Amino acid sequence: MASNALCAICGLIIAAVANFHVVGAQKSQCDSSEFWNADLDVCVACASCKQYPKTPSCNTCKHVEDSTDVWKLAAITSFSVLAVVLVGAALIIGVMVHRRKSHKRPLREPIEETAGPLYQA
Repeated sequence: MASNALCAICGLIIAAVANFHVVGAQKSQCDSSEFWNADLDVCVACASCKQYPKTPSCNTCKHVEDSTDVWKLAAITSFSVLAVVLVGAALIIGVMVHRRKSHKRPLREPIEETAGPLYQA
């Protein structure tokens, strides 16, 4: 009787280990963007977790941020930098033009004073 109980316990342990090994092997067949759904016995895409967030085992998925927002951030950043460069260049050019116009040049030749019919001496 004790040997039957011992055989039954050994059989249960072997069955549990075999089941664990099969489930582990099935889980390892899933890609990195998939998770194993024990209810369906298939690999399910992690993209379905966005639509159905309460799905069991969705917490095993690595959440990857959408790469579609990356180009938007890059565009905003590059246009901001371009705007700063253009405004800075416009200010520098404006200061240079202002200095050029306000700079008084000395006369190279003296003006000759003449007395003509309009100028009575």
